[in-house]
Amino acid sequence: MFHNNSYLEDLKNPLNLQVLQIQGMFLIKWGISFICGSILALPIITYHTWKFVAPGLHLNERHIAFPLIFFTFFSFLGGIIFAYFVLIPISLDFFTSMGYSEIQNNYSINYYLSFITWLIIGCGCSFELPVLIFILARLDIATPSFLQHFRRHAIIGIMILSAIITPPDPISLFIMTIPLILIYEISIGIAYLAKPKSK
Repeated sequence: MFHNNSYLEDLKNPLNLQVLQIQGMFLIKWGISFICGSILALPIITYHTWKFVAPGLHLNERHIAFPLIFFTFFSFLGGIIFAYFVLIPISLDFFTSMGYSEIQNNYSINYYLSFITWLIIGCGCSFELPVLIFILARLDIATPSFLQHFRRHAIIGIMILSAIITPPDPISLFIMTIPLILIYEISIGIAYLAKPKSK
């Protein structure tokens, strides 16, 4: 999980992980199991959430349950893949390069897992924006014209969200902001498709 990661081996400055607590590895394995289980259970969680909401919708709106579950899972998975292969390697390379050759990069494995988890979950949730826009558009809350009118406000909000999710450096902020802006533009197109037909 950690030392076999290719991005750890490719870092210009080596990164050494240490267990600083007696129960450290137990907590690490428990945390990894919980995170993986939550990700795999996301379709089931989405399905039961939809079953709870569906009775309050019209009959012609209930047929979107399967596409909604499908895109919810794969949007979250896309965010995880983006974080794992793009954002995390660049962030680690940036932070480990800030030291000196005389100082070793020794980090607590618990802190490392917390760092990785925060980026992965944050990116996964951020990539759910098209799904959220789809739901709001079906409810006639987020219209395409509304999204276009508040595009500038959305970009500022995306930059703030990216600053919260990513480490405090401009490179990670830029890498996270650009995809989210593209996702927002895609969401406008999704809003056009999901907009209820006028009677």
